[in-house]
Amino acid sequence: MSIRSIQHFALTVPDLNVGRQFYNDLGLNAEERNGTIIAHCDGRDQDEVILIEGAPKHLHHVSFGTDEEGLSRLKQNIEAAGTKLLDPPAEWQEDGLWFRDPDDALVHIGTAEPAPWRKDPPWLTNTPGHYDRVGTRGCPPLDIEIRPRRFAHMLLFTADIEAKTKFFTNVLGMKVSDSVETFINFFSASSGSDHHILAFGLSSKPGFQHAGFELGSVDEVGLAGRRMLEKGYIHCWGPGRHGPGSNYFHYFRDPWNSISEYFCDMDYIAADSDWQAQTWLNSDAAAYWGPELPVDFLTNFEALGSA
Repeated sequence: MSIRSIQHFALTVPDLNVGRQFYNDLGLNAEERNGTIIAHCDGRDQDEVILIEGAPKHLHHVSFGTDEEGLSRLKQNIEAAGTKLLDPPAEWQEDGLWFRDPDDALVHIGTAEPAPWRKDPPWLTNTPGHYDRVGTRGCPPLDIEIRPRRFAHMLLFTADIEAKTKFFTNVLGMKVSDSVETFINFFSASSGSDHHILAFGLSSKPGFQHAGFELGSVDEVGLAGRRMLEKGYIHCWGPGRHGPGSNYFHYFRDPWNSISEYFCDMDYIAADSDWQAQTWLNSDAAAYWGPELPVDFLTNFEALGSA
């Protein structure tokens, strides 16, 4: 048994009010709770983003879910690997396993299933010889409400991608779904999940790179990005379509030079799928179509001290 889902991530940030405004503008519901900001996607009863006040900005912890049997086996694996189990941090009491990974990043695993998220009717498209949408306009109204359905994945920087990969596969039971040359690995849950719920990118130091939030269509990805531009946020990259994961993407900088991604149409890897991981060239992986990879997309601003 292994990690089955990603539940939430927590960031330490210099200004909680700025953070609350950003995630509300991104389309989440962000509110104050016991001196922190808790954000979740509309229609989903699950804490997905947690902001804790402090400086400089950095990842406080990431939380994963599994079942009772999985938690017991993971505890054995973690202890057998020589990793010390910790008490919950004073500011965030939660049952389960707390420990630090090979990068000294704080990780939590608890017994939890992902809460349901708002489902959409099928995305109807017309392709040559196949008319799934007849007598109805494909373009949505420009004023359509757009809200992310769920927090779905994150990419973290690491100084040792091999050590990190061995720990999350051999100890925590995740699977490498694809790689980009020697500097990015994508991980799915062995019980079945999106193409990636977690990824690691090589850098000089650990750090938080981006979190991905799912939308319902390419139109929503484009329109949501347009609205973020109108609100004055820094455009990072997109729209386009990735190779690994196949998802359509649109990225924006948050107030601390990390990134939030709108995405849709991610590959799904079932537990019994005969999925073959492949190693992509960066030029092919970045964007099948769309703008070229920005030079600062994989810049670790936390390592530069400018987060």
